[in-house]
Amino acid sequence: MPASSSAIPSSAATLASASTSSATTAFAHQQPQPTTHYRITLRRSAIGLPEKTSRVLESLGLRKRLQSIYRPQRPEIAGSILKVKELLHVDNVRRIDLAPEDALLPDEEARWVDAKGEVIDWGKDCRKAPRGFKVVGSRIDL
Repeated sequence: MPASSSAIPSSAATLASASTSSATTAFAHQQPQPTTHYRITLRRSAIGLPEKTSRVLESLGLRKRLQSIYRPQRPEIAGSILKVKELLHVDNVRRIDLAPEDALLPDEEARWVDAKGEVIDWGKDCRKAPRGFKVVGSRIDL
């Protein structure tokens, strides 16, 4: 049996390498950007715990249960999180600025996505309560 019959034809090998390189190129464009901040949510209260625990939560800026804050990924923030890790839920997120004026927004009003690119927080505009109801008629006007 000749060696060329068991080998892959050159046109098929070229096609396979071309599809692999195009897939690699397409994947390179879709890689997520690294996260830059922690989204820290207070899940449990510090009532009944030592005063030091309450001071750590206060230094992070957490006051109420289910309150979320955003802090940059730095060693001192990570150390504070580890001291009270039983009380917190932490996500790694990054800020997205869709418009140039979004860069001027404080962290509480910005839009945030996680490492997968899924939106975590749509910002302050989406948290606003809808405007009041419009009164169309009244039963008093009989």
